[in-house]
Amino acid sequence: MKFNIINLAKPDSLYNYGMKLLNFSNKIKNEEGIGWHRVGEAIDYFQNDFKRDNGKYARNFYTLTFEHTFNHEDD
Repeated sequence: MKFNIINLAKPDSLYNYGMKLLNFSNKIKNEEGIGWHRVGEAIDYFQNDFKRDNGKYARNFYTLTFEHTFNHEDD
């Protein structure tokens, strides 16, 4: 499944340097004892075409996009 989170304000992100997103799975926690864990593929953070007006200067918003496959139904 592909996700796009838009209207972010920072011009750079650690996602551009290899950081992955955090995910919590109740089923993995119960089965393997692992709660929060890093996930995501095709992660990218980039400037989009939406503008924000913060007074004197209009600046662009940014988008975080990534893909994630959920391993368990109803989790």
